[in-house]
Amino acid sequence: MFDHPTHPEIAEWFTQFNVPEVSYSVCSIDLSNEPPEHWFYKRKKLRPESLKLNLHIPANGSWWVDLSRHDKLFNVQWRPNDDLRIESQQLRYRKQIKWPRLHNLMGFPLLVEQLQQCLEVTFLRHANIGARLLEPEALARNPELRQWLAPCADTFGWNRRMQPE
Repeated sequence: MFDHPTHPEIAEWFTQFNVPEVSYSVCSIDLSNEPPEHWFYKRKKLRPESLKLNLHIPANGSWWVDLSRHDKLFNVQWRPNDDLRIESQQLRYRKQIKWPRLHNLMGFPLLVEQLQQCLEVTFLRHANIGARLLEPEALARNPELRQWLAPCADTFGWNRRMQPE
């Protein structure tokens, strides 16, 4: 049990996926159209249109999803209560693209599919799991979490690397 106030949707997520309720812990899930190590170790291999999608789930706050493009052409965030935030100098990204909505945390895998259609991109079917005060390897091997992410990921890694299955 958390020893601090926790948003009910976050507490439900931790419970549903049997993630230990460690106070002030954070889980993150990254997807990209590039291998995860390109974002951290091989940045010269990134293209301007390289995308990174990050779901951030803090035990003591509200979740958010961040979509960023390497050339910083746009940044989009989804937050609870259908809060969509779009930052871009280009009108196309602010007004013309019909960005998918994300009404709750559990809709994240569907958001990935909708973004692929909306932006005409293909994310690698790999999820990189990050964690603070939790074991990212255990999260990446969690069968419930893997099933939830099955619509958008077949392989799972941690420490910003694709791990052998």
